Formats: sequence, C-alpha cells, structure tokens
Amino acid sequence: MKNKKMISLLPIKTERLIIRKTVTDDVDLLMKLDKQETTQKFLGGIKNKTREERVEFLYKKIKKFNSGIIGSLTVCLKDNDLPIGFLEFKIDENNNNAEVSYIFDFDYTRNGYCSECVKKLLEVGFKYLELNNIYADTIEGNISSQKILERLGFKLKSTRVVENGYIFLDYKILKEEYT
Repeated sequence: MKNKKMISLLPIKTERLIIRKTVTDDVDLLMKLDKQETTQKFLGGIKNKTREERVEFLYKKIKKFNSGIIGSLTVCLKDNDLPIGFLEFKIDENNNNAEVSYIFDFDYTRNGYCSECVKKLLEVGFKYLELNNIYADTIEGNISSQKILERLGFKLKSTRVVENGYIFLDYKILKEEYT
C-alpha cells in the first residue's frame, strides 16, 4: 500500500531537483558512475560491466517498480532534466519502515543535492507515508555521507562487517526525531 502511495507521488520536486522513476535511458549515468574511482571506492567497485549488462540491471529495477515496489529512483536537475544520481527507497510495508540509499555523479557532489533529496524523502516518508523509521547505511570511510545523515537527524545505531571486509555504519531516524 505504501509503495503504491509513494509511486503515486512521483515525480517529487525539490527546490533544485526532480526525483523520478528510473528508466533505461539512465544507463549513461550508471556507466559514468561505474568509471568514477571516487564513487567506486565507496561501493566496493563495479568493474568491467558492459552497457548491455547495465541496461539489464536497470530493466530489473524498472520491472520491480512497475510491479508496485519502489526501488531505484533517478535524481535530475530541475532546470535541464539532467540525471545526476540515483536513490533507493525500499519500503518495508510489514514493519512500516524504509531504507534510503544514494549514489551521485561525483561531478555533482558537494552541492547539497544529496542532502536535498534525502531531506525530501524523510518528509515524504514520515508526513505522507506515515512510516515509523527510516534507515540508511554508509561505508566507514565515507565521511561526507556520514555528515549528511547526521545533519539530517539520523543516529548511528551499529556497525557491521560485510563479506568483502568493508565496515558499514548503520543509521536510523525515528518519526518522533524527525523535525
């Protein structure tokens, strides 16, 4: 129910951005992100993927979305509709929670775009979808991401080590903590 409600709210506009459904034409941005060393450093590296493999990856996300489950969203500049990043907003309808994640073209970082998007998703999640909690995680060395989450009111709840040895920091914000 909440996934469908979220889908009905799209596209979502902020002051400078549009958050919309991901489409296969967004593959160019995905391919660019695959080649950015700084971006890959925080993802564990997606190397040597072909354009066809990345289109298939997006197609699976779009298929899931079309079945009524939010997954990948694309962030575009409002003034020219240029895609600059991706968001994930996974709603757990059974527990009335969501998880947000993001990745932006390094050429557009340090402009406040990520904060602007996540802030808007918090508003939508708590105000319109009436979620209880929203979660996020980031890799231990991604100080910029940690600062974004903390500035928006997320609290560090735990750390975990994943298979490849990366340490992730798990954050959470409760509805009552959101202002």
